[in-house]
Amino acid sequence: MKNNRFLRSLLMLDRRLTEKMLVIFAVIVVVPMITVGLIFYLYSSQVLEREAREYNWQIIEQVKTYIEDYLRDYEITTLKIVNHSDTVKFLRMSSAEEIDESGIRPLVTNVLRNEAFSQSDIANITLVLEDIAVVDSAGIVTPELSLFLQREYWYETITGRGGPRIVSRVIEWQGRELPVISVAKRIANPYTLQPFGMLIIDLNYQRLTDIARKINPGTTGYLFIIDQDGRYVYHPIFEKIGTYYEPELWNQMSDQTSGSFVSSGKSPDLITFSESEQIGWTLATAIPYREVTEEINYIKKIILSTILISLLVVFFIGYSFSANLLKPIRTLQRYMGRVEEENFSHRVPVESKDELGQLSEGFNKMMDKISSLVEEVYMAQIRESELRLRQKETELKALQSQMDPHFLYNSLETIRGMALENDQDDIASISTSMAKLLRYNLREQAQVVSIKQEMEMSQLYLRIQKFRFEDKLDYQFHIPEWGLRQHITRFSLQPLIENCIVHGAEPSAGRTAIEVTVEKESDEAFILWIKDTGVGMTKETIERLQDDFNQKDISGGGSHIGMVNVHRRNQLIFGPSFGLVIKRSNESGTVIGVRLPYMAYEEME
Repeated sequence: MKNNRFLRSLLMLDRRLTEKMLVIFAVIVVVPMITVGLIFYLYSSQVLEREAREYNWQIIEQVKTYIEDYLRDYEITTLKIVNHSDTVKFLRMSSAEEIDESGIRPLVTNVLRNEAFSQSDIANITLVLEDIAVVDSAGIVTPELSLFLQREYWYETITGRGGPRIVSRVIEWQGRELPVISVAKRIANPYTLQPFGMLIIDLNYQRLTDIARKINPGTTGYLFIIDQDGRYVYHPIFEKIGTYYEPELWNQMSDQTSGSFVSSGKSPDLITFSESEQIGWTLATAIPYREVTEEINYIKKIILSTILISLLVVFFIGYSFSANLLKPIRTLQRYMGRVEEENFSHRVPVESKDELGQLSEGFNKMMDKISSLVEEVYMAQIRESELRLRQKETELKALQSQMDPHFLYNSLETIRGMALENDQDDIASISTSMAKLLRYNLREQAQVVSIKQEMEMSQLYLRIQKFRFEDKLDYQFHIPEWGLRQHITRFSLQPLIENCIVHGAEPSAGRTAIEVTVEKESDEAFILWIKDTGVGMTKETIERLQDDFNQKDISGGGSHIGMVNVHRRNQLIFGPSFGLVIKRSNESGTVIGVRLPYMAYEEME
């Protein structure tokens, strides 16, 4: 029975003759056109996309060669400076007093200035002898800035082996922040041959900007450069320089030295990239994929227009052909028009027993049933409309009760601006920290984040609390690189630190110190420790808290709800063997840890 129905539907045995004729005409004319058009469209898409990829790859290779030659010249400049006679004398000095007595500092400064003035791209040249002296061509680097420079993430990664390393960073220049490309070369002690200094040539972005403006990867495409750590070295939007590239896209690029792919999202881009083995950077172009497919869309419009015209022709021929042949059907249509006007009293005269006669008879029976049910249906529609109106009112109230987080962001930014105008730097700093915390808590959707992300958010929280407690509160983070890369459930560290302040710093009259460290427990686990020197907890409180970890209903609120929440979430994500542990809590302070799964990375070793 089911097969018979399917066959009748496929052969259109139960459909009107007009439909059959129109479908037959459409199949004969339109289907071949659609098939040919689809094949041509797919082939054209592949050809145009391949040409776009090849064109962008050629642009990248040309720019890469130019930049490698450009930076190689400055690598040679570092050798000229290091091998200058005055620089050699300077490097042999063993103390700041010896440098001042010898009068060598002005001579070395002059060497640096001569090189800086010789090329307009050089913003500053800095020569650092660690724990001894610092000299720069612009005279802007103080001992304090020198120490800050030595704490930057890239400084310790540069060894005395190999050539200089190229990094991007931001420096203070004439009262403003200036993004620069730094050519950094490690300097060895001429007596011990051990690294004890650094020569840094800071280059402005003028040359890179000029290059980027001269190339045209599409109408609105652009060139960008990423270093080996996934940070932007160059981007048309300077604010992005030094920030991380999108992790998903960077993972696709870091697996190979060159290639291209289409990014995901509402506005995908065609990304073409190539890695420079010499400087370790990845040069890439991004073109909105819609630009690549503009010509394809034009072809698609032509195909669709042709199909549409063909359909109109088919419909015209079919209508003309059936004008006389299908006259009885038109009669039925007129009666159906009366039905559309809600007139159910008329019946179609049955003049034959063929398909049209059966159709007319069925129509008359349908009118009889409709007449008897119309009132019931009408009332049902009224009830349904009332329910829909109530549902819309409920949805409107729900929407009106929502609060746009952007209002809070804008409010905090307004407070920050007003504070800066009135030289209230503390208020500006607090509002900035609050805005970042709010953005992290509302926008971050990932359940699991890195320890580094949690540490940064906790530092913002502690910075706010520092304004409140001043000298009563001290805090330190001692987390090595392997610990920063471990994972934890989002919003776990800040509630524990807040617990230290609420139950440690607030009730204590003395100074409270908070320290965050990590300890590898085994090959499968490590512990993130949070220590404070507050008033501690009683034995009864600790026992009650241990019971709450496994039994407390967190929906009911109450004390220590944040710690219970952190414990439950980490157990749900990582397993029952992980979560909070209480190591010690007495009059000397509290030590609470989070046991988490340890993940070994090859690059950590």
